[in-house]
Amino acid sequence: MVKIFLKNWPVILLLFLALLTRFIFLSYPSEVVFDEVHFGKFVSSYFNHEYYFDIHPPLGKLMIAGFFWISNKATISDPEKTFSQIGENLDKNILFSLRFLPAFFGALLVVLVYKLVIVFGFSKKSAFLAGFLVLFDNAFLVQSKFILVDIFLVFFGTLSLYFYFLYRKKPILILFILSAIFAAFSFSIKWTGLSFYFLIFIAFLVDTARNFKIRDFIVKTLILIIIPFLVYLLVFVIHFKILSEPGSGDTFMNRDFQNLNLWQKFIELNQTMLKRNSEIKASHPFSSKWYQWPIIKKPIFYWLKNLNGRIGNIYLLGNPLVWWPVLVSIIFSFFIILRRKFRRKLPLLFYFFLSGYFINLLPYIAISRVTFLYHYLPSLLFGILILVFFWEKVISPSRFSYYLIFLALVFFSFLVLSPLTYGFLISPKANEIYNILIKFLS
Repeated sequence: MVKIFLKNWPVILLLFLALLTRFIFLSYPSEVVFDEVHFGKFVSSYFNHEYYFDIHPPLGKLMIAGFFWISNKATISDPEKTFSQIGENLDKNILFSLRFLPAFFGALLVVLVYKLVIVFGFSKKSAFLAGFLVLFDNAFLVQSKFILVDIFLVFFGTLSLYFYFLYRKKPILILFILSAIFAAFSFSIKWTGLSFYFLIFIAFLVDTARNFKIRDFIVKTLILIIIPFLVYLLVFVIHFKILSEPGSGDTFMNRDFQNLNLWQKFIELNQTMLKRNSEIKASHPFSSKWYQWPIIKKPIFYWLKNLNGRIGNIYLLGNPLVWWPVLVSIIFSFFIILRRKFRRKLPLLFYFFLSGYFINLLPYIAISRVTFLYHYLPSLLFGILILVFFWEKVISPSRFSYYLIFLALVFFSFLVLSPLTYGFLISPKANEIYNILIKFLS
């Protein structure tokens, strides 16, 4: 037992800290926070079987509802009266159960990033650094603490990459199939998860070009097309099966929607989701553009409480000691690529990381609908991989003290911002200081 701990202490430590940071104060605030007002209603709809409409695929909502039903199925007695507005008081047990799965997957993501970096062939120090940066990034943490689904998207997308690169090391077909399944899970949360699917497809084509075998190519292409489609379809089958009664979502659909067969309902709903996504014109005071995200511009205001003269705020705000070094790494990447003598030495893995960063970021140039800082999280993950790549290849051979200092600074920055992450009640003077920071970033 001691040998196992000594051998795996970095991943055990990361898991412990991830569970601690994600689950501590999980039922606080015992009020509806930000988009919980929407996702809470969607989840509640599964309990009264009334059809609802959302512009995103249903897997994330199904997961939260399923876990809630298993763990605490008798607590929502009147779903229509819950999640009526931001700030609404709710039972702590209800909120803990509904927030449990995002927190759990947020914790697992930290460990998964560690394991992914190991599969890439990097050192344990580099893997620990990558996991540590995800662990103590305040934005990743905030998105893991509430009834929100983005953390599922990032987790399943990362898991699909893990199984694909594990397959490259151990060419067992089931690993390839698992990669396709989890990529489908990612875009069954939100369509932006397609970025991970495209990255796997690109990696597959590059690998195939190196050692082309027609039968192998056909089999794996079919796997990457058929299995994700079947997974995506199955999610909607479950969704329709549960939401068997008329509901608020019917107003978005054809008059005969509830009488259509499964395939027609599937097609119509996806067409309507696409149409409604493109038609969104609403503005939001905390929305932001893609080019603002890397510098943490426009943090998102999630919650406010004023109690006995003390003030609590929750913001989605990235850790500057994570986000800004990532931005520097991206800029440095272009400097290296432009230098011919350096460009020749860069492995394909580096270009894969860089592609992952921009494939997740640049589509937002063409998106006219309102976007937010949390849309940057998939790109940030690849940015962290780029930062770790430079640590492994450039900085690591130098003094270990730099490594420890950087970890300490990241942790210190996390602690400084933690009142805005957890919503701690602080004095008016302290609140003024944080307001200055928010105004600076806004």
